[in-house]
Amino acid sequence: MTILRRPSPIILALNSFMLLFALSAVISLRASYDPARSREPIYAILACVVLYLIVAYAARPRWLSRIVAALGMLAATGFAGYFITQFGHQDYPETPGFIQRLGELTTFGPRLDLLYIHPNAAATFLEVALPICMALVISTRGIGRRFWGLCMLAMLYAILLTFSRGAYVGLAGTLVIALIVSILKQVNRKQAMILGGLFAFIGLVAVIGVLVVVPRVPALASTLLTAESRLTLYRNSLFLARDYAITGIGLGDTFAMVYSRFGLLIFVPFLSYSHNLPLAVWLGQGILGIVAFIGIVVLFYTFVIRVMIAAKPGALFYGSWFGVTATLLHGLTDARQYTESPWIMPTLFFGIGLAVACGARSMKRLDREYTEANLPLPARSYRLPIALAGAAAVLLVGGLVIFNRSITAAWYANQGALEETRADSFIIENMDEAERQSLQESAVSWYQRALEIDPNQPTANRRLGNLLVSLERFDEAVPYLETAVSKEPGNPAAIKGLGLAYVWVGRTQEAADTFLMLDDTTAMAQELFTWGQFRTSEDENKPLLGAYAWESALLMRPADPDPNLDVWLLVGDTFREGGDLTRARDWYNRVLTRDPENERATTALAQLGA
Repeated sequence: MTILRRPSPIILALNSFMLLFALSAVISLRASYDPARSREPIYAILACVVLYLIVAYAARPRWLSRIVAALGMLAATGFAGYFITQFGHQDYPETPGFIQRLGELTTFGPRLDLLYIHPNAAATFLEVALPICMALVISTRGIGRRFWGLCMLAMLYAILLTFSRGAYVGLAGTLVIALIVSILKQVNRKQAMILGGLFAFIGLVAVIGVLVVVPRVPALASTLLTAESRLTLYRNSLFLARDYAITGIGLGDTFAMVYSRFGLLIFVPFLSYSHNLPLAVWLGQGILGIVAFIGIVVLFYTFVIRVMIAAKPGALFYGSWFGVTATLLHGLTDARQYTESPWIMPTLFFGIGLAVACGARSMKRLDREYTEANLPLPARSYRLPIALAGAAAVLLVGGLVIFNRSITAAWYANQGALEETRADSFIIENMDEAERQSLQESAVSWYQRALEIDPNQPTANRRLGNLLVSLERFDEAVPYLETAVSKEPGNPAAIKGLGLAYVWVGRTQEAADTFLMLDDTTAMAQELFTWGQFRTSEDENKPLLGAYAWESALLMRPADPDPNLDVWLLVGDTFREGGDLTRARDWYNRVLTRDPENERATTALAQLGA
């Protein structure tokens, strides 16, 4: 008997968010400062959504889902084999010595150079496939089980060679989740709640233990330092994402220079991507992208939980969603899907699609069992989804009404940020100067429109202030940046921008105090010395600005026990050249307090009539 039922509202909603995710990728092209950089990942995302739809619907028959899974695992095994046999031919300087020696032992054959594979990218690809391959081992008999077992071992060994700590954590976390699911399936609801609380307590104790133990173990301390640097990156990337909150910065290789120029205020690329999957989605695809991504994740696990509670899904269902879970956990510390999109991103969508196909088949089998037993089918109500959608619509409309001014100001600031990005000479090098000035004026106009609506809007204040500094309108910049720091006291772009504005207007003590709020004050002092050299160079010939930069750097270490008096004399000479004789005398006198017999300082003071 054929069972005709309306499609699952969860799957329909999941499909809608998939389409929204694809749409956000296409729209993001308009935000990119270089559309050519964005086309490849956009095509990859569109292909991935199509892949999900094909697998989710075409692979629902059991025999076809197994063929699809087998083909995917054969491809993953081939990939693992390539990575293993080419490992010694690649350059992986950050890999520990014992891993490199192990990899060299299993490297054979000629150097192919078909594709350079970053270890984290290899791990991201294989961590989805490994649980699916394990499911094939469990659900296959005879020689097939041995074959898939060998494939699984090849993937495990390849993941070991990657030395991807994020992948290790993702797979370990997935294993813990799998154990918890296995235990909870054997108990009733009350026991499940008790066990859930116990697992949460154990997890809390484990986290505290890691924070206490890891710093005390030298071999593990580097892991904590890496985590600390990642947290700093996430914080700074989050500030950057707020600048482009609605549109994003576009997909592809756009993060590096935008992060350096507007997140760190430096002139060279520092990091190539944000190392966090949700942040990468938001930065690449804007508000629509991150909403779609969150919707996909929430609905996917809602579907998974419903299938596990209502039906008896097979091993392939569990392997698929465990693989998705592993890569999402890894995505909290890495985001290779947005660096090697064409061949990394499909694994995530393949896993989601296969889990949906297997889960839908399990639910259909449950319906068949009810029908054969002459029992009424479990009600599939659309009331809850409709109610939730209605509530979301009401909240959205209410939010737009209540926060209309803030949202409008954020939109104007976002538009200004896009214009400023396109005008930056370190990002777009070959541009007509008239066009660059036009874009800068447009950015200033957008920021001013935002501040007319909300004078305390942090993005508009910070970006306008820093832009005015770059245009050498220093006095105008200071009040904007002071407001920005008061609203974003942890944002390095606001702190550094205000410090530089103070430098160029000669408020050097305030500049030094501001720079001391940064994480790396040594690097900032070194940058100020570089600024001093630049300002006093023949091309610039602005000795007073150079003296301000050097003075600010020295004031960051007022109690230096062993100062370089030649630098102090240089500062005095530069102030003298710039016409600020009062500050010149002050630095010569400082030299004499340390070296009363210093001839250069004595002569200089005499010449100044002091």
